[in-house]
Amino acid sequence: MIRRLAVAALMVAACPALAEPPAVSSPAAVEKPAVAEESPNFQPIRQVEPSPGPEPSPAPSAPPPAFPAPVAAPSAAIVAPPPAAAAPAEPGAGPAQDLPPAMMAVLPIGMAALFAVLGALLAGLMGAVMARALRRGELAQRRHAVAVTLAAELETRRLAFESVPLPPNVDAGVSFVSSVISLAGIDHGFRAAQGELFLLPPQLASHLSVHYAAVQRVADFVKGQSLAAAVRMMQANRLGGHPCPDAGAMRDAHVEMTAAFRGIDKLMAGLKTLAR
Repeated sequence: MIRRLAVAALMVAACPALAEPPAVSSPAAVEKPAVAEESPNFQPIRQVEPSPGPEPSPAPSAPPPAFPAPVAAPSAAIVAPPPAAAAPAEPGAGPAQDLPPAMMAVLPIGMAALFAVLGALLAGLMGAVMARALRRGELAQRRHAVAVTLAAELETRRLAFESVPLPPNVDAGVSFVSSVISLAGIDHGFRAAQGELFLLPPQLASHLSVHYAAVQRVADFVKGQSLAAAVRMMQANRLGGHPCPDAGAMRDAHVEMTAAFRGIDKLMAGLKTLAR
């Protein structure tokens, strides 16, 4: 028992000495760094912030030169050129430059062809309008000439009809036949204007045709009656007389002639309106 107590006392006395590590007195011992270097395969859980490095020391100033440097003249100073301004965009620059070269080569030809076609269409249209205007002017001049000619001829025929004698005596019969035949011969203006009656209003042209046809019919009838009377005179051996139709035939012819001249005043008024 006493032996066990002695061993325990020795161990308690040796504990402080064992707790303190032995001091290294060797001067060549290497001090461990404050931060251990990382191994190549070490992956830290948190990224280590870099420590600020030491401030750079100012560069040593160069010693002053032995001789002062020559000062450059102001005129020899190099002036930096001003910044180049942006070049203005070309008029043709735009979406057309994105076209392929083949399209760019064909585009002027197509535009020229389009302008040529448009010019031809405009020229044709203007030519048609001018031709139509000239045609209308020419037709107006022809209509005016026809109206003037027929108006003058109808006035002459009206005066000739007023001088036709009334039947039934023999002297009046001879004058009646010659007057009616002469009156029917005043139709040269109408014959010359027959091909241009379409220039007149349709109703006026039709009335003119009816008038001339009626007068010509009466003249043919009177001429036929006069020829028949001449044949009768030759058969009766009474030569040297005046072959004239009978009184009844002359009265009928005069009535027909009056009917033909009944609307001549309206015809003359229409023609004079067109002749203005």
